[in-house]
Amino acid sequence: MIRLATRRGAFAAFTILASLLATTMAQGETPAFNYENIVIDGHTYNISAFNETAYTVAGQVRTGHPNNYRYDYTLNPCKALAVPEGQDKTHCVAGTWVCQDVKVVYENGTTTTFLLQPIAGSFPAKDGAPARDVAALASRVTTQEDTSQAPWNLTLKGGVIDGQEQSAVITFVCDETATDATVAPTLDSDSGGVARFTWKSSHACPKQIQNPHDEGMSGFGIFMTVLLVFGFLYMSLGAFYNHQKFGARGLDMIPHFEFLKDFPYLVIDVSRHVWDAVTGRSRGNRGGYVSV
Repeated sequence: MIRLATRRGAFAAFTILASLLATTMAQGETPAFNYENIVIDGHTYNISAFNETAYTVAGQVRTGHPNNYRYDYTLNPCKALAVPEGQDKTHCVAGTWVCQDVKVVYENGTTTTFLLQPIAGSFPAKDGAPARDVAALASRVTTQEDTSQAPWNLTLKGGVIDGQEQSAVITFVCDETATDATVAPTLDSDSGGVARFTWKSSHACPKQIQNPHDEGMSGFGIFMTVLLVFGFLYMSLGAFYNHQKFGARGLDMIPHFEFLKDFPYLVIDVSRHVWDAVTGRSRGNRGGYVSV
């Protein structure tokens, strides 16, 4: 009966362990973008100062007929742009991080929005089109001796216009004198489905030197943690079941207690036999097992 109890306890613990492992694997496959802790080449960046603002970037006027056009952009490098209730038609669709605002420029200088198109963002599957993800990725622009001052890119994806995938590349440049977080980036170019921006700011500077040993728990550490959790759950659930089902008390509540009690002696005995085999000494039947 004790074996039955421990098996049931083990099954319950295994179910919980499977859930923990599935969660860990899912997190490993699609890590969330943490704008407060961006690590590049051992340097940590925190751009949370840009989190609460929707930045508008004006583009160059393009000649057209009968009116000229201008491609403006609204973006947030940390999250999707907010869409106020009832203003769906004046904003890009929900989930957009970088929105292209195609404006008509009249002769008197006034403008009117002609078309809103998402350049980057995360969008669910719709009308046969697959779901798309912003897939935020930070990387170093160039390799130089002092990497702490080197510019770095934040690439945002997810948009599609006329079948062509779109993306936005924001080049952050460390500038200790640019402390105003409300200043928007500048538009460098927007061609070939890629809108490129440059953002000079003190908030683009590294906050600290990342110690490689402090970057987080390793895969082995995660495995050991899950293993320890499994062992704790197995013992706890088994002890609880033995107590509730069979009225076991004290050490008798522990699953496989008799085996665990004899385990040290078993290890010692096996070690002695291995040592004797290696050294060529024989103890005969002394201290060994006798067939019954």
